[in-house]
Formats: sequence, C-alpha cells, structure tokens
Amino acid sequence: MRFSVILLVAALTCPNVLATQTVRGQLTDSVSRAPLPGAFLTLVDEKGVERARTITNGAGEFLLSAPAPGVYRLRSKRIGFRPYVSSPLSLTAGSSSSFNAVVDPIPVALAQVVVQGDRQCDVEAGASVAAVWEEVHEALAAVSWTSKDPGYWYAILRFERETTPQGRTRDPDSTWRDDGYRRLPIKSVPPEQLERDGFVVVDNEGWTYHGPDADELISAEFLRTHCFETKSGRGDTEGLIGLAFTPARGRTLPDITGTLWIDPQTAMLHYLDFSYTRLPDDLVAPRAGGRIEFLRVPSGAWIVRDWVIRMPQAVMKQRAMAMGTQAEVVGFKETGGRALEIKTQNGTIVYRSDSAPAPAQRDSAQRSP
Repeated sequence: MRFSVILLVAALTCPNVLATQTVRGQLTDSVSRAPLPGAFLTLVDEKGVERARTITNGAGEFLLSAPAPGVYRLRSKRIGFRPYVSSPLSLTAGSSSSFNAVVDPIPVALAQVVVQGDRQCDVEAGASVAAVWEEVHEALAAVSWTSKDPGYWYAILRFERETTPQGRTRDPDSTWRDDGYRRLPIKSVPPEQLERDGFVVVDNEGWTYHGPDADELISAEFLRTHCFETKSGRGDTEGLIGLAFTPARGRTLPDITGTLWIDPQTAMLHYLDFSYTRLPDDLVAPRAGGRIEFLRVPSGAWIVRDWVIRMPQAVMKQRAMAMGTQAEVVGFKETGGRALEIKTQNGTIVYRSDSAPAPAQRDSAQRSP
C-alpha cells in the first residue's frame, strides 16, 4: 500500500527563448490607486485557451510571455476584486508590450448567495455554487502556480505514522526534512489518469492512493466527473462556507468526496477535507481520506501549509459460515507534512512556521516512493 507523490514538470507551453512575445505591466486598485500584489493573471488566446500565467509581485507588477505571435487578452482575478478581462492585445514576433490594468474592488458577501442543497453537476450552472467556485478556483490556481515557481525555496517537514483502526498511534512518527526548490508538498498523477483509473489503483505491488492536488481540483476532468453544492459550516467549521463535491452519478471507480472551506467575509480558502469512497474489494473505511490546509503568505503567493493523508491497511478475512472472504481494516498509514519556511532566491523569507522543531533524520531506505 502506498501513496503516490510524484514530481512533475508544469504542463504549460514553454515560450521560445529566442523569439518570445512578452507583455509587462502593473495591476492597481481603481479606488486607492495602490498596486495589487498577489493577483493571479493569465494570458489567453482568441479561443479563450490559457497560454501563460503568473502572479503579480509586491509592487503589483507582472511579466507574461506568449508562446507565439497573435492576439491575446489578459485575465485577472484577485480575492475581493472584480474579475478583469483586457481588450485584445496584438503581440508580434519578438515584441515587448506594456499594459497597465486597473481593477475595481468589490465587497465580498458570499454568505448572501449561499443556498443549502443547491447541487450542481455543472459548477457554473447555479449562482450559489458558481460564486463560491470562482473564489476557490482563484486560490487553487495560485497554489498550483506557486508550487511550480522555481523562485521559491522550501523547507518541508514530512512524516509517516502507523495507527490502529481507531486512530491511535502505534509507534513514534518517522520524520525527515525535505529542503530545496520546486518542492511540491502533495502531487498527484495527471487528471486524465485519475478520470480513467480512479483515485485508488490496485496492482501487483499493492494499493496506490492518489491525493487531490490543486491541478486536479481545477481540471476539466475533475469538474466533469463531480457534482457540487454549497453548505454552511457546523462545529469546527462554524462561520465558514463550504463547497462540497461528490462523484457524479454513474461513476463507479474509487473516488473522493470532500469539502473546500472558505471564509465568507474575506473569501480566503482555508482547507480541504476529503474522504475516499468506493474503495476496492468493498472495503469500508470511513477514516480513509485527509486534510490539506492552504495559506496565502504576505508576498501574495499561495502555499499548501499542512497536509495529511490516511490510507487504510486491510487484510482479507473469512466471513462467518464459510460465506467467502471480505476486506477488513486493521490499521491506517498516515503520511503528510508541513511547510517550515519558504524564501525567495535572494533569501527573503515569505513564510516561517511559528514552531519548527528539528526533525529526526531517518535512513533513506525507509522513505516512501
């Protein structure tokens, strides 16, 4: 049994280094005229297909490179501001254009549009679901971009533990540091593979659990195979608005259900709770799943701050009265981690954990694949 953590190169088209077409500029608030750091921008072609993406720096500045000459538009979405789409920009071969954009601030009032039980299998079909999804998508897209940006250095503390079926730890956690550039805390396989094979795959080596990363959650494949509804928080989610998702009707592969939780006042994404469903061999394991916590750091970048995945360990046991066998959970393997520190190439710290205990190194032979 294993959890898939795979580092992949970003699947965006790389511009031609010798003949790039670039557009640079600044994003500002239309009311205060202040620059807007941490705004997510995309460059889309005439068919609306995304060709490049970036996030504005501390001065609200951006630089985007088009893969080929043509006509493009800039799209911007920053939490608390109206979505922005520029007029057409004609980029000729090897050109460098300047474009400054001014966007309008709007009050965030998600609580006013949330309708309980407004279940939609088209995420943009219902006003309630669409409003929450717009803010969730903005944050997840920024998480995806930040995790692949080679300009950030990460210090990550990873861990593994084994627990009883009830969640009690059997042995001390096994922990280790994972430092360097382009560290993706949680990375799944391509969305088209998850659509085809499901989130849990059984082969000769055991069961492989795939976790939902940001790329998967905003992919066309995920939207096509899941339905969504909004809900209000209860208990430890009191005061938050949830965007819940479940597999679409007719989907029988192992999958996930879950809820993305955001603050209705600031529209900030807090975390994702998810559970595995339709496990192989009809295994019943309600605790199988995990939590991924998100954070927007002062620089405007979005990160995965903490995460944990719980994978059931099962054995086949004989049913009563010789009625065959059934899978039974005998424990869980948990794997996860948290960001200790993130800094830029010039050494500027953009995030540091309040508590960063020195982890015990473990033998590399014990590490997960």
